[in-house]
Amino acid sequence: MNKIAVAAVLAGAAFQPFAMAQSDLYVSGGYSAFDGEGATLNTATLRGGLAFHEILGAEFEASFGLGAEDVDDTPGAQVELENQFGAYLVGRYPVVSEFHVLARIGYTTGEYQASNNGVTSDVEVDGVAFGVGGEYMFTDAWGVRADYTRVEAEDDSFDGGIDVFAISGVFKFGDMR
Repeated sequence: MNKIAVAAVLAGAAFQPFAMAQSDLYVSGGYSAFDGEGATLNTATLRGGLAFHEILGAEFEASFGLGAEDVDDTPGAQVELENQFGAYLVGRYPVVSEFHVLARIGYTTGEYQASNNGVTSDVEVDGVAFGVGGEYMFTDAWGVRADYTRVEAEDDSFDGGIDVFAISGVFKFGDMR
C-alpha cells in the first residue's frame, strides 16, 4: 500500500508542470468551401487543437471532399478534393469572455482529382496557408467558429491560390490544470 502512495506522490510531482500550464484541448467539425480555379468544392472538415497559452496554440486540420464539382468555362471538366491536411500556429484574442478573434498560419497539403472528358489525373497541392476568423462559445464547452483561410498553392495548377471558407461546431475539453 505504501508503494502505491509513494508512486502516486511521485507521479503527481512529475506531472505538476503540465497540470500548471493553462491548456485547452479542443475539437471541431463542420463544413468548408474550397474556392479556386473556377470551382467551389464542398468538404467536411475536422480540427483538433491545443491552446497552450491564453493567446497562442496549435491545431491540425483534415478535410475530405463531398463530391466532384464542374469547372467554370470548361465543358466536361470536373475537380474533386480527395483530402487535405494542415498544421497551424493559432493566435487568439479575447474580445469578450465568450468571443475570440483568431489568426492562423501554417502549411497544408491536399490531393485533388481532376477529370476532363473522361481523362483523370491526380494533383497534389501544397502551400503556406494563413487566415482569420472568430469563435463564439455558448457555454464553457460548446461553441461555433467561422473562419477564412488562404492557401498559397505552390502548384501551377492552382495559380490563383485557394480560398477556404469554413463554419464548424467546437467542443472544448476544458482547462488541464
